[in-house]
This record gives sequence, structure tokens and C-alpha cells, in this order.
Amino acid sequence: MGCRRSHTNGSNANAAPGSSTGSIADRSQARVFLDSGKELYRSDQDTQAAEAFQQAAKLDPDLAEAHFRLGLVYDALNKLEEAEGEYKKAVETYKKYLNENPKDAEGHYNLAQAYSALHLYSEAVREYRQAAKLKTDDADIYYDLGMALTKLAQYDEAAVAFSKSLEIDPENYRAQDALDEAREGVKRIVAGKKHQEALLKKQKEDELKKGDGGTPESGTAKPTPPKKPEPQRMKEK
Repeated sequence: MGCRRSHTNGSNANAAPGSSTGSIADRSQARVFLDSGKELYRSDQDTQAAEAFQQAAKLDPDLAEAHFRLGLVYDALNKLEEAEGEYKKAVETYKKYLNENPKDAEGHYNLAQAYSALHLYSEAVREYRQAAKLKTDDADIYYDLGMALTKLAQYDEAAVAFSKSLEIDPENYRAQDALDEAREGVKRIVAGKKHQEALLKKQKEDELKKGDGGTPESGTAKPTPPKKPEPQRMKEK
């Protein structure tokens, strides 16, 4: 994933309005723990960040970003099973949230990140595209979209996404490196298709030659004329 510790949210793609879990005070306190955890995570205090996110998720289980951020910090702590579990919770809670708030770009972006962490790249691409439609000037969204497309070997579309990221942020060296790799991927696919076409063509030619009774060296062979019978000699008396 392209999510960086320095990346901050610019929206409220976190809470699920109308949640029946917890009181208003609990949900408010959960946001305090969430913000604290994000600061701790950015300063590489991962263990303390995990504790803060755990408290946030406990106070408000429908707080989607708490699960997502907890997944990130578990990844950093190499707790892979715990991370997977939190990403799955993030997917479910973000889907619920976005049903009511479909125009929240950050929500779609974080959902895409969670899908990517679960290696569900087709679903991630869908959410990255939605985020890009809602927030057209975010270089990170286009970069991560390109990375997900690369995982699906859709190099043409990945190159377009990386180019858009560079258009927004010309100094994005990650996007430039990724764009170069995507273009190489396009070349490999084109070369592979040409090689496959050549093999199929040769196979068809060989089959035609065999069907005509010829050989690859001499082409179609002429049919051998039937042998004339020898005249019978009369017996001498």
C-alpha cells in the first residue's frame, strides 16, 4: 500500500452516523483516541499507537478508521493475523459508512487501502477510482490506483494513473519509478503476444503441410504414380 505515516485525513470518513453502538460521549472519546493514535503512529511509537486505536475501536466499534489504522500499526508490528482481522473489520465498517456517505473521498480511499492490504486488488481499484472522481487533485490516490492496477497486470491503465499522479506532483519519484516499470510491463506483454502469435502461425503451417502429405522442407509432395504392371512372358513350348 502507498499509505504513509505522514498522510493525514482531510475529511470525516471515520464515524458511522446513526450508530447504535455506544453513547455519544463514547463516540466522542473514541475520536480523541483515534487522533492520538495517529500522532503516535506518525512518530513511530507503534505500540502506544496500537493501544490508542484499540481504545477507539472498543469505545466505538463502528469507527471505521480505528480498525483501518489498527490494521496498519499491527502490520508495522509484524502482527499479520491481527492486521488481517482489523482490515476485514475496516472493510465492513467502511462499506456501512459509505452507504450513507457515498461522496466521502477519504472513506473510499481508506476502503481501497484495506482491500489492497487483503490482496483484493479488483475491489481496491474500484474504490480508488471512486476516490479519484471525488478528489481529482490527490497524487497519492492515483499512485495507489496505479499500484493496484500493476498487481492485476493492467499495465496500460497503471501507466495512465502514474502519469496523472506525476501531473499533480512532478516531484513524486515513486510515481516516476512505477511509471517506468509499468511501461516495461506493457512492452513485455506486447512481446509475449507477438511470440504467441508466431508460435500459433507456425503450428498452423505445420498442420497444413502434414495434411497435404508434404514436409516442412519440400513443401507439398507430388503424389507417387502407381507402378505399372510388368507384362507376363509367354511360356516356351
